[in-house]
Amino acid sequence: MTAAAIVNLHAGAGAARRRWPAVARLLEERLGPLVAHFTEGPGHATLLAHQLAGAGFDPVIAVGGDGTWNEVVNGILSGASGVRLGVLPLASSGDFARTIGLAGLRHAVETLAAGEVREVDVVRVRFRGPAGDVRERHFVNVASFGLGAEAVRRVRGWSRVFPGRARYLAAALPTLAAGRAFDVRLWLDDAAPAEFHATTVALANGRYQGGGILIAPQAAIDDGLVDVTLVERVGVCEVAANLRLLYSGDIYSHPKVHHWRAARLRAEARTATPLEMDGDPVGTLPLEAEVLPRALRLISPAATAPLPGPPRTRIPIPRRPYS
Repeated sequence: MTAAAIVNLHAGAGAARRRWPAVARLLEERLGPLVAHFTEGPGHATLLAHQLAGAGFDPVIAVGGDGTWNEVVNGILSGASGVRLGVLPLASSGDFARTIGLAGLRHAVETLAAGEVREVDVVRVRFRGPAGDVRERHFVNVASFGLGAEAVRRVRGWSRVFPGRARYLAAALPTLAAGRAFDVRLWLDDAAPAEFHATTVALANGRYQGGGILIAPQAAIDDGLVDVTLVERVGVCEVAANLRLLYSGDIYSHPKVHHWRAARLRAEARTATPLEMDGDPVGTLPLEAEVLPRALRLISPAATAPLPGPPRTRIPIPRRPYS
């Protein structure tokens, strides 16, 4: 079968355009003939993935950043099943690539050439679109609402003068400085609802967001569960004093950070609360999320073990009544 690449040359503020010619040569050396298609705007990668998978191309490789990968996944899931997917990160963040253990472009190419398949979970989400309509979309890495989504909205189009991590943190500053938080109500599986005054909430299938923030160090992409990381209201000074916790894997040691696992989740908010998926702003709450176990055939390095922590089981939400 012939491999197909869906390439976003705008990923990484244009870095992908500079890297693609050399990467294309590497791919053809290791995979043989390759058909490349280039995205022309938002949503185009989804359409291309649907068409290429239906035409029998295998594997289909997402070349770009997390947003490109998300679109390709949604295109595959909308049509043909059983197609192998590959990831080739050309952008600065590459948070999903971090989760699966890809260490640079050459390693990604060699992983594609080896062709080892790992069946991984996908999370299906229904939410409110920008026009107030109900929409459905899937993610494989991380979705978040609150501060995380605000930062994603602001950071789009920012210059690459600052690395991805710095851009994300800088984009979060206005919300933190304003002391803004979101009153959210959560249902995990069949538990009673609970309300929190939250700065941000992440629904994590993968482990990283925002250019390397280890938002869910215990997450596993093939366990049938989504890890929920909720940060209660925090300010700029608290974040600055605890910056190390965002990257060390110790985020759950902070008293304002809560962690649960669930197969299904509902979330509502008292006010308009933005939502992002895999680095793309998509709409607002309310949302309903459900894990689709091992719904995707991913070409991946060997499974990466979770960092030390509690066993891979559901963690029930505390019974905090909604008032």
